[in-house]
Amino acid sequence: MGWPPPQPSEDRHRELAARREALTAQCLSVLGDQPQLQARFQALLQVAQRYAALREQQARQLTVGWPLLRRCALRLGETLHADGVIDRAEDVFFLTRAQLDTHTPLQELVDQRRGTWERQRRLLAPLTIGRLPRLLAKELLGAVDAVRTTGPTPEDAIIGQPASPGRATGPVRIIHGPGDFDRFQPGEVLVARTTAPAWTPLFARAVAVVTDGGTLAAHASLVAREYGIPAVVATGDATTRLDDGQMVTVDGGAGTVHCHP
Repeated sequence: MGWPPPQPSEDRHRELAARREALTAQCLSVLGDQPQLQARFQALLQVAQRYAALREQQARQLTVGWPLLRRCALRLGETLHADGVIDRAEDVFFLTRAQLDTHTPLQELVDQRRGTWERQRRLLAPLTIGRLPRLLAKELLGAVDAVRTTGPTPEDAIIGQPASPGRATGPVRIIHGPGDFDRFQPGEVLVARTTAPAWTPLFARAVAVVTDGGTLAAHASLVAREYGIPAVVATGDATTRLDDGQMVTVDGGAGTVHCHP
């Protein structure tokens, strides 16, 4: 069974902009006889709109240099490989800064560290580390509950945080990194551990997004809302419970992912 192509991103942007303007006008109308609250609402709206954009901009600026830095590190690795310190240039990523000046073979140490990395990268990352202060935890949980819609939850559903409203059905495509980007096809559900600014072009092709980690303010959440597609984040283990090609329905309001037989 074929699935229709996703709605063009330009159309979704126009619909979202119209809806945002209508809701803003509605709020201002309700507060029309309370000028102080109206002014406060407008000020808070401007702050939210400004810093939502700045958050994405700073993430991009902080990561834009990574490809160049990676090439620089690989160049150092080529020198170490030529000197017989490591077997491959990419082994340099398992050395510390202090070890870059040595001429002693370090491949045994590299292999140990690579083995540890391979084992640990298969582990599921915890959604939180440590315990949040009680008031902060209450605020975060309150924000999640405030945006979660009610409704029946399928018994086999994967449950996370409702990050972008709407419902969409499509085949799963698990993306582990940029090397998988070419595999992603229009109309698929993007499933990943997390996303970053470099992943943004995939959102224009996705019908929905599901991530293992994240919050309502994570990259996947913000960009999914911008593109007007459903998103569920903080599922914990969606990348291990789902398979490529599996049909799912993502409910971004309820924060659930329903797996079809």
